[in-house]
Amino acid sequence: MIKIGFVGDIALTHSYDALYEAKGPHYPFERIRETLAGYDILIGNLEAPLCLGGEPYPFKVSLRTHPGYAAGMKDAGFTALSLANNHILDYREQAMYETMGSLDSQGVGWFGAGAGLEEANRPAIIERKGISLGVLSRCEVTIDSPFYASGTERGIAPLDLEELAHAIASLKGKVHIVAVSLHWGKEDWRYPSPDQVRTARGIIDMGADLVIGHHPHVLQGIERYRHGHIAYSLGNFLFSDLDWRWVNGEGEVVHAFMKLNRARRESAIFSADISETGIQRVSLTGCRTGKDLRVAVVDDPGRFDVRMRALSAPIAMSRYAAFWTMYDEFRTRWIQMEYQMKRARKVYKIGPYIARQIRAGIPVRMHTRAAAGSLEQENRPQGNHRARSGTMPIQAEPANFNDEGRTGSREQGKQPPGEINRDPDTLGKHRQKNQTLIS
Repeated sequence: MIKIGFVGDIALTHSYDALYEAKGPHYPFERIRETLAGYDILIGNLEAPLCLGGEPYPFKVSLRTHPGYAAGMKDAGFTALSLANNHILDYREQAMYETMGSLDSQGVGWFGAGAGLEEANRPAIIERKGISLGVLSRCEVTIDSPFYASGTERGIAPLDLEELAHAIASLKGKVHIVAVSLHWGKEDWRYPSPDQVRTARGIIDMGADLVIGHHPHVLQGIERYRHGHIAYSLGNFLFSDLDWRWVNGEGEVVHAFMKLNRARRESAIFSADISETGIQRVSLTGCRTGKDLRVAVVDDPGRFDVRMRALSAPIAMSRYAAFWTMYDEFRTRWIQMEYQMKRARKVYKIGPYIARQIRAGIPVRMHTRAAAGSLEQENRPQGNHRARSGTMPIQAEPANFNDEGRTGSREQGKQPPGEINRDPDTLGKHRQKNQTLIS
């Protein structure tokens, strides 16, 4: 019998930079180390590349992690990390390859990205005590930059259900348990869309035993479906407040801000006891990121269990689609109301904003999206469950300079491959062997 664990998004970025210099790479894990030590296999989603340099893609929030944190993750007990997400290429190809090299140097496996589609789709096969786990990672997030792998072009693994069915079938019989890690969903939504529920259940029908989701930045429910188990979103295991500005194609400064509120600080460790005959038991351990940016087990597990039951129960309803439609509409209207209230509180800045525009000789363009000064994130929801890349921004004050044009496409099939800089000194030996068997 072995015990495996999955956690959600790990982004040791922004505020964690100063923590690294002051406290070192092990500090974020100090309060959770004893809990993580109980797992034979531990998997997470690495939401930011391990790099210090690189050129960020325009028109999106860019995240990166100090490479020294690779040692902290190794020491915390992580066996392998998924790279199939909408931030691993934020600082372009070389940063992604540096991430792979940094993880290799610490003996931490990686999967879900690669120099081509075949490598990106390749599973991680992990064996402990004679029991093996195969993990496939896929991403289903709309990204305005060329992140998705295709053919021989680098990138992350896209969610293609037909291809995934073949991948699961090829793993069956080779490993004891098949898990699918999915980066998907709508940011800050507490319930998965009906389409996600159908997809997750369909993946179990393909033969997978576990479906583990992340990306919404908040916890969502879990369910048992036939022989398998589904966790729709495990939340932010380690994340920071985000404060980012960039210039759009019209020369306007765009400001994105995401604060770690109560919901975004909550996460869970999904645990499964595995034997040679399959899954024997599953459980959830509630976690919370404190204001000191260290993650720890929640003080009141009973309250956490009640919350998870409330998030999980509606998914089993026969009329879940109607429930989700009502929730989606309510949530959308609530966010719009919050945004308008924030704008109303900032109205005193309109006068100085106009004065600055006139002094700079810039035509004043007052429209419904214009807002003076620095405002918090506007979560403008999309028409479907597919969330946009990074934190959804609001438009702030215009600037009198321009940036490069849009380099990506919203659809994978139309994304240009981009220039790939493969530095042999940086890539390391993993570019030649790329082991998928993690001992």
